[in-house]
Amino acid sequence: MALGELEKLVMNVLWDAPETSWSVRTVADKFPNHAYTTIMTVLTRLTSKGYLIEGKAGRANTYRVSATRESYVATLMSEALATADDRAIVLARFAESMNSDDRAILSRLMRRK
Repeated sequence: MALGELEKLVMNVLWDAPETSWSVRTVADKFPNHAYTTIMTVLTRLTSKGYLIEGKAGRANTYRVSATRESYVATLMSEALATADDRAIVLARFAESMNSDDRAILSRLMRRK
């Protein structure tokens, strides 16, 4: 499931420190141009979408990532591929669009399977 612009910004902050449990205040402090309540709403939405795990530290809610940034991107790629009528054509076009370094990585990964 794709993220909105502010959701992406928030997730990027949290993904940069994946082992950290973040309070709403700590996240909100990273976004001084947004209201505390806006950030709280974003964190709640990200939790309901499954991107965050909610916890408690005393009376405060805390949030930590439930999956890596790489897992998120891989899911987006899978979701996009699932919309294709001809997956082979889509995969071929994707491979053609990759730079040589990425194609080499993909080739190595495919040989391991």
